[in-house]
Amino acid sequence: MVIEKTYHFYAAHRNKAAGEKCGRIHGHTYDVKCQFEFNEMNDSGVTCLFSDIDKVVEPIIKSYCHWFLLYENDPLVVVLEMAQEPIKKLPFETSAENMALWLFHRIKRETQLPIVKIELAETKSSNVIYSENA
Repeated sequence: MVIEKTYHFYAAHRNKAAGEKCGRIHGHTYDVKCQFEFNEMNDSGVTCLFSDIDKVVEPIIKSYCHWFLLYENDPLVVVLEMAQEPIKKLPFETSAENMALWLFHRIKRETQLPIVKIELAETKSSNVIYSENA
């Protein structure tokens, strides 16, 4: 049985490795869709309560909401830290692909939920999909 849950967060970022357009500071509404695969149901026909998934996954997703996501080696880090501007430093360029991988592995590691697939969209027309089985 597969349960799919959808979340979103708002964040600014820049990705200097992705060319001029994405290298400028800009923001997105990130849509995140997670799929969890369960092998057993209880006597009531329930595999896992949706609210139980939300309790542990939503805080992970929302921890990025309304932050400036920035690669820890980006030269802007020094300037923004001197200005005491809050940023969330990440160990990678903030591409959609890297964000999807990061969130997938955080959810897997921190929740012990059987996540099998994640989709992350920065825009209404483009998304990335990651699955360990693909």
